[in-house]
Amino acid sequence: MANVNWRTINIDLLDPESSANFSTPSLSPSVPTVSAAEVQSLGNQIRQLLRGGDTENALRGALENAPYGGDGAAKEIHLATVVEILQSIKQSDMSPMLSRIYASEGGPESLDVLMKYM
Repeated sequence: MANVNWRTINIDLLDPESSANFSTPSLSPSVPTVSAAEVQSLGNQIRQLLRGGDTENALRGALENAPYGGDGAAKEIHLATVVEILQSIKQSDMSPMLSRIYASEGGPESLDVLMKYM
């Protein structure tokens, strides 16, 4: 009989459902890449809504278009836009606005994105 040290056998390779048998990058969703210029353009559109007094739609637009596929600069630009929106909302208006966003279509997902910025 061969002299095999059974403690050095990787048993995960024998399990068909083991993560060693498939590529782990396939687990993450593919998101389109977004340039910093596109995020800057979106930020300018959102700021126009904000200047017009439409803070709720400005917040919705920022949360629905988060740059998941962007580089670090794009994410920083979008973060600055979201912070600017949040700073412009009165404290007394925040709770009713978040309730309306939550009750709308896609609202819980938008509020999940907001929590990522907190």
